Amino acid sequence: MSEAVPLTIPFGWYQVAWSDGLPAGSVESLRAFGLDWVVFRNESGQVGVLDAYCLHLGAHLGEGGTVDGDGVRCPFHGWRWAPDGRCQSIPYAKRIPAGAITRSLPVHERFGMVFCWFHPEGAAPLFELPEVPQWGAAGWPTTWTHREIELSTHPQEIAENGPDWRHLGTVHGMEMSEDAFVFEPEGYGYRWYLGGRVAEGDSTLQGMNYGMGISTFEQGGVHDAVVLTTVLPIEANRLLFRLAMLSRAAPSEREAQFAFHWEFAAPDFAIWEHKIHRSAPLLCEEDGPIARFRAWAARFY
Repeated sequence: MSEAVPLTIPFGWYQVAWSDGLPAGSVESLRAFGLDWVVFRNESGQVGVLDAYCLHLGAHLGEGGTVDGDGVRCPFHGWRWAPDGRCQSIPYAKRIPAGAITRSLPVHERFGMVFCWFHPEGAAPLFELPEVPQWGAAGWPTTWTHREIELSTHPQEIAENGPDWRHLGTVHGMEMSEDAFVFEPEGYGYRWYLGGRVAEGDSTLQGMNYGMGISTFEQGGVHDAVVLTTVLPIEANRLLFRLAMLSRAAPSEREAQFAFHWEFAAPDFAIWEHKIHRSAPLLCEEDGPIARFRAWAARFY
């Protein structure tokens, strides 16, 4: 973007990995929330997200660290850290020093994705992750069709895109009327509904945002599917945008079906990349949902 987003990183749940991409014994480096982390799955199957730098002498646990039992072992002196951040063992020490607890993030694994909770002050989770009942249900797959892209933007810009339904005609060629849009803030989430016409025919989108990191929706009309959008802030003004789809369509049809969703979203990418964030935008009466969204979004900072 041509100007840094004047916002910090909002607290919430963020996807850090795919379950099938993080087998037992794996150790990965992660840059997120403007910090360096290590993500690992121990031999019991539990996932940990820890400060990447060992509390001992600062070695990077993701660069040469290995899973040992239920923890990740530092490549420098062999200190072993559990998923909750506690030091489990030191090969040469009689006792573990008091205060040997490194920063860890709460982790939940749901519907084939690994999420962590981030709060700049370390507060415990304030809301729950969504359920995706279709994942693994009869007739539904447990494999997501997905794609990702890095973008120079902020999570709030992504989340604001739903309430900003006025851009749908200009950017996406979707014809819709005011009574075909619903935006309902609800605690740390918001419900939304869009109904209109695209080139291929009638289409509806309805779903729920959970904080500014997760949006889950169902699309009907042109294509029936369950789609998740997740974002992972890398820095305050750069993020990883992921789009994932579950479909009961034949496997041979899913790529084309997913392409419809990706291509529908893609025109926003260049706009997000190059726009600036107006903290006090000039709005007209018909932009009402944007002001309501901003009031809702303020609670995440």
